Amino acid sequence: MRWRNNYIALLCMGFITPLVQADESLLLTGVVSSSNSQVVTAPRTDRWQVQIQWLADEGKIVNVGDLVAVFDGGGIQSQLEQNEENLNTQKLQLIKTEMDLNQAVVEAEGALKLATIMVEKTRIEASIPDGEVSDYEKGKYRIAYERAIADKVKAEEKVKLKRAERDIGINKQQLELIKLQESIDYQKSQLGKLSVEAQVRGPVTHMLHPWNGEKIAAGTNVQASWNIVSVQAEQGYQVTAWIHEIDAVKLNAKNSQIILSLDAYPNETYQGHIVSQSRQAEQKPQWSDSAYYQLDIAFDQLPKHDIFPGMSVRVQIQQNGGQHDAQ
Repeated sequence: MRWRNNYIALLCMGFITPLVQADESLLLTGVVSSSNSQVVTAPRTDRWQVQIQWLADEGKIVNVGDLVAVFDGGGIQSQLEQNEENLNTQKLQLIKTEMDLNQAVVEAEGALKLATIMVEKTRIEASIPDGEVSDYEKGKYRIAYERAIADKVKAEEKVKLKRAERDIGINKQQLELIKLQESIDYQKSQLGKLSVEAQVRGPVTHMLHPWNGEKIAAGTNVQASWNIVSVQAEQGYQVTAWIHEIDAVKLNAKNSQIILSLDAYPNETYQGHIVSQSRQAEQKPQWSDSAYYQLDIAFDQLPKHDIFPGMSVRVQIQQNGGQHDAQ
């Protein structure tokens, strides 16, 4: 009996791996959780890490809309200010560019009008009947007419060129403005993600650092997608437990009887049933080198006592046709 008690104690503390025996029940430790919860993850930034500036106190009850986490956005804020200043400069540059290019088009169109007038003038002179002017003068008029036609063609080409330059120049400047505006919108969106508000009312829980297993706190540098804090609604309570990979493959949720016992109320037990079992194993270095699967267990009937997320729960699973002991 003493060996049995020592084994269970070590097993619950995670110092030994599970031992399967056909005549004993499967014992797990779990915590009260909420089926309606919010998990805050570290946002993506232009750096590989982001620092937590502020976190709501662990255990604090927050309301919907309350701040729960604020991440450092100094770098993004600096870039945003630079881009906004650059945007204003580019808008002024666009106005100047439009004025300069439009002026070039107006000048080219004016030169075309003059060229058109010269063509008409020289055409009239070149059409003077023979005999009214000398052959020399007649030849000069014809040459001038041909030259005016050539100048008009050049003027027409220049108008087309200046109009194309205007359109391309303005479009290019407008594209720069669009790119800057998109960058500003994206950076504002990033800044919005750096201040996270609660989506449900409930207590705040700080998550564990994936490297050292310590509680994440303000000032910690974290990587994108890391779980930082959770807010669990004060409703929809269930039990979250972790089952060793050896026992997970043998667990039959439909043929299992679940008995729950809260450490806060050790003299009372409650019936439950398995709602879901994760298909993705997770490592729990603080327990062992093995992998564990998450179990979500619902109360058949909620306890009459007050319960809160994070309360410890003893989970006993009795399977029809076989029993196990595991942590």
